[in-house]
Amino acid sequence: MEKELEFSADYFKTEVRDGFEIPAMMKRAWAAQMEVLHVVAGVCKNNGIRYFADGGTLLGAVRHKGMIPWDDDIDICVVREEYNRLIQVLPKALPHGFVVAGMYADSERLQKAAFVPHLRVIADETLWNFNDYMRYFHGFPYQRVGIDIFPMDYISRDIGITNVQKQIIRLGIETLRDWNKLEENGMLDEYVNGFQKLCNVSFDNVNNEKNYMWKIIDKISSISYREEADYITNIFYWLDNDNYKMKKECYDYTIELPFENMNIVAPEMYDEVLRAEYGDYIVPVKGAADHDYPFYGHMEPELIKQIRNVGFKGSVDEFCEEVASGRLRV
Repeated sequence: MEKELEFSADYFKTEVRDGFEIPAMMKRAWAAQMEVLHVVAGVCKNNGIRYFADGGTLLGAVRHKGMIPWDDDIDICVVREEYNRLIQVLPKALPHGFVVAGMYADSERLQKAAFVPHLRVIADETLWNFNDYMRYFHGFPYQRVGIDIFPMDYISRDIGITNVQKQIIRLGIETLRDWNKLEENGMLDEYVNGFQKLCNVSFDNVNNEKNYMWKIIDKISSISYREEADYITNIFYWLDNDNYKMKKECYDYTIELPFENMNIVAPEMYDEVLRAEYGDYIVPVKGAADHDYPFYGHMEPELIKQIRNVGFKGSVDEFCEEVASGRLRV
């Protein structure tokens, strides 16, 4: 499989942007994620599905013309009616090596690979030779590189509906988050039964209760249609912030913005979208990512161990460069 994006050797050098040092490995992570984005964008284009840069990715495109220097992931979103089509299309349309992870994956292994309330597309390590993986993903050595795809759902004008919606989703998320603790304390059945009653569903004869619950939460998130709403949101941000909403028209039209070595699709009304999430988004706030940075940090000791086991005595960056170039095979 031929990758489509081109990066100069200088791109993978440590760089300082906005006073923040970006290590060479993070540059490789960015490039690898952009390759996954390129694949997903192709699937969307071929199937008439619009995607939009989302969250920090949208902010980076607008403010930095690329990644936020202290961010380490790529997020996109799709309006619900097209997101539901994407759920059906993606598994069949992704090229060999790329798979859907999370609740809509076709195996329990891949369902567990992304314990999240949205789609994730990853490079499945079981479908790649390590040397081919390293060459394709620009020397990024950590497996399951991917991007997140969030649904944008409509907020009903009926406050009674939204209150029940929030109640169900909160209970579901709390149960999934604390599953093992609840089981240890003998409270899991109470939570699961409460969820079943609220949703009028039964978990009888369900093989994977957690995954089934994720799917129900996704259905509850999508109960309102465009004509019933004035606003659209990422439900899981909106749960704790009623102000996180945008006029539904924000996602009616797209524009392309420069993003590192490619262009990325964004909502034409990106200013309103960004102000809903970040307020005054023009002034950078360093280190504002909402997860551990870098996401691969905890895997580095094991990688170093594996590098030494194959007899390579250089640095991690040197190892990645050698394997990515094809000069070294492991």
